[in-house]
Amino acid sequence: MNVKFNFLKKFFKKKFICPGAFSQVYIYHDGRVFLCPDCFMTKEAEIGNLNDNSFDEIWNSKRAVQIREEILKGKYNYCAPSMCFSKSNYNIRLVPFKDIEYKSVQKSYPKMVCIGADWECNASCIMCRKEICRLSDEELKVCNEKINGIYIPILKDAKTLTVSTTGDPFASRNTRLLIKTAAETYPNLKFNLITNGILCDKYNCDELGITDRILNVMVSIHASNQETYNNVVKNGNWEKVVKNINRLKELKEQKKIQGLYFAFVVNSQNFEDIPNFIEFAKKYNVQALFWNCIDWGGNTETNGESIDIVKPYHSKFPKLVEIIKNTELETPYSHFSIAFQNIKKSVKK
Repeated sequence: MNVKFNFLKKFFKKKFICPGAFSQVYIYHDGRVFLCPDCFMTKEAEIGNLNDNSFDEIWNSKRAVQIREEILKGKYNYCAPSMCFSKSNYNIRLVPFKDIEYKSVQKSYPKMVCIGADWECNASCIMCRKEICRLSDEELKVCNEKINGIYIPILKDAKTLTVSTTGDPFASRNTRLLIKTAAETYPNLKFNLITNGILCDKYNCDELGITDRILNVMVSIHASNQETYNNVVKNGNWEKVVKNINRLKELKEQKKIQGLYFAFVVNSQNFEDIPNFIEFAKKYNVQALFWNCIDWGGNTETNGESIDIVKPYHSKFPKLVEIIKNTELETPYSHFSIAFQNIKKSVKK
């Protein structure tokens, strides 16, 4: 096995093999399908596209079977170690561990389905896009037709539905319809939400019929204060986000939701806020997940320089190294992707 995958091998060999490829599926707005988030896997790990094939064909496609066979042999050659959190991986923790068939060919549909149905969002984070995304009437019609035609049947064996990986589930008209339809069709289905937090309030949860059916919420905040937030999240609303995460904190304390997480994508405009964000997470007694930038094909520059600061040639990289050097990366309140762990290791050498 390639040395760079030893961190996966060391953990899974002792406890269990990664269950993701056997029990979950990630579906993107452009039809691409993966057995794990695409940023956690290599480009070759795509198992199919719903624009070209049926889900039956994709779920047990040649590539899907090959990936599962590799994992059964203890190989993770399709994984992207720069992003995977290994044992602290948020996505792995979302996978139901019971009733998983560890076979290369799966007879039942996935237990956990994640759908990023479209790009519609009410904010424009600098790591993702230049402006607010809104579907045209024709685009929305096409997306809505996929709900009953494609997505709802895929959920027949699912225990959880996770939304969204691209836009915001509460701001997207299509994703709202998907959530509401799924909730009505499958009364026992639970929901995991990935949101910017602006509209994640009681009114919208009640409207979608999921108030008492939410398991986990990941709120993408990217800042511990309003000034930094405004630099990173354009068209956001700091006051609403804080109000909503306070409500989510209460729900977690009342055990009405299982997990609450804060996401922080490290970039050139917020990296100095890393220590404060860890303290911010402590205040809410939640886990802060720190990611490096992912190329979404949108805005990637600020003042003529890349916002992706996790590059040795970036002018601000030395400052980032100093912060990482003095930061404990794995605590009850902070988990950093492998890219930052590698920076820490390089400093120690």
